[in-house]
Parts: sequence; structure tokens; C-alpha cells
Amino acid sequence: METNFSLNHKEYIERNKLLAEENAFSGKALLEWHKATVWNCMIQHHAPTQWMDYGCGPAFAYQEGQRMHDIIAETNSQQPILYDPCHEPHTTFPTVESVPGVICIDVIEHIPESETTATLDYLFSVCSEWMFLFISTKRGARGFINHHESTHCTLKTRQQWANIIEQYANKHNIPIVLATDYVGDSFDHDGKGMTYDHWNMPTDLVNNIMASRENFYEYSPDRTEIYPWDLTNSNFNV
Repeated sequence: METNFSLNHKEYIERNKLLAEENAFSGKALLEWHKATVWNCMIQHHAPTQWMDYGCGPAFAYQEGQRMHDIIAETNSQQPILYDPCHEPHTTFPTVESVPGVICIDVIEHIPESETTATLDYLFSVCSEWMFLFISTKRGARGFINHHESTHCTLKTRQQWANIIEQYANKHNIPIVLATDYVGDSFDHDGKGMTYDHWNMPTDLVNNIMASRENFYEYSPDRTEIYPWDLTNSNFNV
């Protein structure tokens, strides 16, 4: 699959590799309860399935004893395609023509704005059945080594990202969930929240996501307090 990434994209990859050498990216964000609620329900709904985790970091969530490792066996799904240009052994760019699912968590904001369209074009070109995107709108991320700017080099509001993804959703008739970490227009927040928008989603899948969210709020108040997902920050009727 051909992509249209520029030298600017490669430069930012090299910058992030320096941070990866200092263990700056844990790969644990995928396991935060509100994010895990969405991908768990999507995988279960489409199982058995396969997905590409684009920007998987060190793939901590897939290690034995972690939820992603378990759900592959539970759903009889194929081993996922793991890609992250900064973490061996996942640095080979995927050459697949098609994959059922795409998961891309806390990645797009780390890609220079000049390359975000090429990245989304690629993800949607290979995704055939379902997609979950989580994009941070937080300004205050770690800075690059030897550079002053934040690693969150592309900042847009939740609504701006929703407007962009809606255009793809109109062209690709697959279930898509987009989440961000803040509902408003500010980029100055703690990055722990959850907003939710979806397109082309089956009703039973949406109901499962909502029910799973409600269960966490009822039985795990400690986790929902740290990582809130208020229904007022959700659009279940797109």
C-alpha cells in the first residue's frame, strides 16, 4: 500500500525514536478503562476478527496477562498487525491491502499536521469492517529531546476532529468510533477524559458500549473518577 508521507513525517519519527529509547511511550493507554470499553465491545461484536494497531508503542497491552492478549484467545481472532515506527520489532510498515479492524490510540496528535491526511487516508484505505480512533487534544505533553515543541504536534478540538472523520465516514460505510480526551475548545487540560462520537454503528454494538460504560460507573468508581467519561461528552446519536 503506497502512502504519501513526506520527509517531515520521517523527521518526527526520528525525534520520537529518541524518546522511545528513554521509555517515554508505555503502550498502556490502550488499557485505560474508557478506551478498553470501546475496543473490547467492537472486537467482541465483530469476532472472530483481526485488526491493525497503528502506533502500538512497545505493545504492552498484548503481553501475556494483559487484556489484549486475552481477548485474542477469547474471540478466536487472528493475531493483530502491530505497527510502531519507534519500537522494535514493530517497525515494519504494514503492506496489507486490507484488514478488518483498525485501532489507533493516542497517535494522530503525534503526527505533524502536514501528514495527518495521508495517515487517515491510509488507515481508511485498508480498513474493511471497523475502526476505533482516540486522538488527544492535550497541549501539555512531553517535549522532544533537543527541540522545544510538544510531542503533541497537531492539536485540534474534538469538534474539528469529528468534522474530519465524518467526511471519511460518509465515504466508507464501516462502523467508526472517534474519541478524544476533552469536550471543549481548550487544549489546556489533563488529557484523562473521554468524548465519544460514532458513525455507521449497529444498534446492538452501541447498546453494548453504553451498558459496559454504565457497569464501570456502578462497580469501579475509583477508575471512573480518574478517567471520567460523562455521558454529556458523548454523542450516541450521530
